[in-house]
Amino acid sequence: MHLENVLTIQNNRKKQQGDDRTRLPNEILMDVFERLLNKPSNLIAVMRTCKRWHHIASTVLYQHISLDSKLREDTSSARFGKFARQYHLIQSLSVRVTQVHLMGFSVRSTDAFDRLAELCEAVRRMKNLRTFALSFEESLDHLEGFPVPSAVIVLILQSLPASVVNLNLDCDCINRPDVDQPHMCHAVSALLPRLRSLRLRTSHLCSGLLSSFSPAATPDHGHPSSPSRSKKRLNRASELEYLVIRIIARPECAHLAHSPLCHSGDKLLHGAKLATTLQEMCNIGAFPSLCEFAVIGRVDAPSTIQNDNWNVFKIRTFARGISETITLPYCARGGSSSLYMIRDGDGDWFGSFPDISSALEGPIVWTKTGLKATRYLKPYEWHNDWVLDRAKLAPRDSVIKKFGVSFRLWKHEGATRLKLLSARKVAGFTDTEVATQIVPEGWRWAVAEGPWNWTIEPMTAY
Repeated sequence: MHLENVLTIQNNRKKQQGDDRTRLPNEILMDVFERLLNKPSNLIAVMRTCKRWHHIASTVLYQHISLDSKLREDTSSARFGKFARQYHLIQSLSVRVTQVHLMGFSVRSTDAFDRLAELCEAVRRMKNLRTFALSFEESLDHLEGFPVPSAVIVLILQSLPASVVNLNLDCDCINRPDVDQPHMCHAVSALLPRLRSLRLRTSHLCSGLLSSFSPAATPDHGHPSSPSRSKKRLNRASELEYLVIRIIARPECAHLAHSPLCHSGDKLLHGAKLATTLQEMCNIGAFPSLCEFAVIGRVDAPSTIQNDNWNVFKIRTFARGISETITLPYCARGGSSSLYMIRDGDGDWFGSFPDISSALEGPIVWTKTGLKATRYLKPYEWHNDWVLDRAKLAPRDSVIKKFGVSFRLWKHEGATRLKLLSARKVAGFTDTEVATQIVPEGWRWAVAEGPWNWTIEPMTAY
């Protein structure tokens, strides 16, 4: 009798515990499970608890999918394309394609194309997908990149369901498309009317990007800073809120230094012209919901005997009625180091070239739900500063202490106690000049020890 009482009490406790678990509303369980996203193993353990928890936790687990995969039959992207079944739960999909090794598997091979085709079939089934990001691994030597057929990109873009409103396309080495091949710019243009945010970094770009809005929107011809003289007639409008276009900039390889225009040989796409065209499109109502756009590129400095010109990054932004160009000088440390220095209004910052390039996007950040602004913009106010994203950059003092870095510029600034090279910001998009180290009044250039060691010294020294 005593044993029966004990068993009865235990059963009642189990029922009570079960009742407590099932009594929690779905909204509370969802909030709890979302806090486990950083530890997927814990979330999977939760899914094994009961059918109800499995259903709710699946919604959380499949909401944002990130694949970092090679294009082989046994990789995660291939298995995902073949065996995933919870397509209707996926709201965000990020795919980064990597190489097997530098001399090995190529994305241009037949097997690689098959893997991407399988991914396209999976994407078509994601009826609730809102955010899609596709990127390809950069080569370590920054010379040849990761060649991707333009037709593959077009195939993927055409596979996106109508629910997609946020697109991130980061393909820095797309093969030059043939005239008779599907055109990536037109594929992106077809999506633009419904997109809310677009981040674009591609090795080729042309007026096809804006062809769905106006046939006269051509950032292709004329001087980089000259305004377009043709009148633009608007065909349709877009829901776009944020736009970031990064023009390819590779310092190690001259023939891949900038994004050329499609079907134009080596004719370059000028950031000033592209930004001007986008602003004109805004003015005629193509982007009525636009909060901000940024066109990020680079200008190489001509050589001088004193070596006083600096390469610069150009960030051209348009937000709340204000257009401006921010110029940030940068250079390599030199030698075998992969460190680069970039100077903004707050000082000097160091990192690899990819880290510095990514930092330029500053206050507009790509997230699982598209581009988001990290600053508050006041309408028609000039002091809406563009700040570098310094999360992966190191400050000057830290680099000096760790690597013993030294620049001639620092010695000159120490001797004169003046800032001789500055970042700058000007209104409009007409600034296409590089940055030049100034020589303060009372100082002059002089050769210290041979023609490669120009320095500055007081005129009283002569």
